[in-house]
Amino acid sequence: MFVRTKAVTSNKKKYEYYQLVQSVRKNGKPRQEVLMTLGSVDDFDRSKVDEIVRALEGYTDKMEVLESLDDLHFNWSKGYGAVYVLEKLWKELRLNDMLSKLLKDHQYEFDVLEAIKAMVYNRVICPLSKLSTYEWLERDAFFPQGNKLKVHHLYRAMDFLIEHKDALEKRIYSHLTNLFSLDLSVVFYDCTLVDMYGEKADVVQPSRKGDQQFSVSLALSRDGLPIAHQVYPGNTSDIETVEDALSKLKERFSIGRCIFVADRGMVSKEKLKTIEAMQYKYIVGVRLNQWKEVKEKVLAARGRYSKIKDNLFVKEVKVQNKRYLICYNPYEAERDEEIRASVVEDLKEQIKNLDPNSKKAAELYGHKFKGRFLRRLKDGTLRIDYSQIREDQKYDGKYILLTNDSELEKEEIATTYKRLCLIEQSFRSIKSINDLEPVYHYADRRIKAHVFLCVLAHLLERFLEQKLESADVNMTSSRALTELNRMTLSKGKLKEKTFLIRTESTPEMNNIFKALRYQPPSRIQEERV
Repeated sequence: MFVRTKAVTSNKKKYEYYQLVQSVRKNGKPRQEVLMTLGSVDDFDRSKVDEIVRALEGYTDKMEVLESLDDLHFNWSKGYGAVYVLEKLWKELRLNDMLSKLLKDHQYEFDVLEAIKAMVYNRVICPLSKLSTYEWLERDAFFPQGNKLKVHHLYRAMDFLIEHKDALEKRIYSHLTNLFSLDLSVVFYDCTLVDMYGEKADVVQPSRKGDQQFSVSLALSRDGLPIAHQVYPGNTSDIETVEDALSKLKERFSIGRCIFVADRGMVSKEKLKTIEAMQYKYIVGVRLNQWKEVKEKVLAARGRYSKIKDNLFVKEVKVQNKRYLICYNPYEAERDEEIRASVVEDLKEQIKNLDPNSKKAAELYGHKFKGRFLRRLKDGTLRIDYSQIREDQKYDGKYILLTNDSELEKEEIATTYKRLCLIEQSFRSIKSINDLEPVYHYADRRIKAHVFLCVLAHLLERFLEQKLESADVNMTSSRALTELNRMTLSKGKLKEKTFLIRTESTPEMNNIFKALRYQPPSRIQEERV
């Protein structure tokens, strides 16, 4: 049904009229049937249309909306899309079932399960303190299950969570093994120090950096899914965390043969001996200048590189039964050259006519990076050290790997370690871990519970990324959740009727729902009490 303009000629004069028509088919052919003539275009009276609408009001509910716009009010609008998807991911991982079984022997006057979910969802979407999380539930996120929660409920839920940490981690591991046929032939390991603010807990100790910190270790599967984590005092050495983490993997999960993969920050000869004594294989990154044999024998070894990808070439070097791999990225080599050339050109300008006894000269020469390319003459004058530049060029685009596994092909060693780099980038960029600090809790159990909430949030994010990857959607979990959170839900009231209505899905949202195989939420919903 639509309005058309009908032209009529009378006494050589042209007249135009508005007509309400509908399309029909007669004898198989489309025709337009006039339902009503609304009047001449020249003297059209719009008030007559309003009269017609009012006359038909009793025959349709939609007329009530047009008549009563002044009575339409919206009470609030809250983020909806991200929470909606996280709820589905949570259920798919069966976290509801696991926590419910652990809760069956406990009696609480509030919903512990929903309190834990609320805190985890907040860590994923916009990490806040527990007090601010409570306010976020009230004002910003559509999470009706949290309507009855109070701030102290969140803290008590944290106490329950950390009390059952080992049992819950074991159940999650078991479910992930069944759901994904979890591959633990390779275990990635990461350990980081976290700053502490406020009153000091026992787990917070002066770290090697001299700051008040605690340490968090995380073990991940080959696919980057968190298996287990641990919190240690800040003064715990890295080797102690490695030994403890690997012992627990064997103890709690009966993990037999697996390859321990860690970056250059976790490597020392002492650590490697400990890992070997525990009968684990390893693939670790080694700093170019970490050991004398690396600089003098590995990097100096002759031989051709094998191409794995356009950005990855490898060459194997054996030194006293040790398998080293030199990995070379030509694109990174170009980048290293450009950065160095830019720094050197800048230094040339800065040292021109520079007073050798000035504060600026001392700062340049003592600079951690720039100072490498400077040498000081007897009179204190600074000059560019071209011999150091030539030495530096030898390392452009290269990094060194070391393994004690004699069975793996060099290509597999390189790609496995490359996977660690990708997971580490994801691990560092994801909000649940990146915003782990600062931590304001003063009790050990609360600090540990806070970390566990972050790990559960990380599990949801990695699970989301896996589902997107399997659907060939090139999108990080962070970007997907940001897009989803643009879908809001508003509470409206029209006269005596209350309703919840969401905003329309964008094409990006529809792509995400399709990739996850989730139906978008209903457009209009009833309010849950």
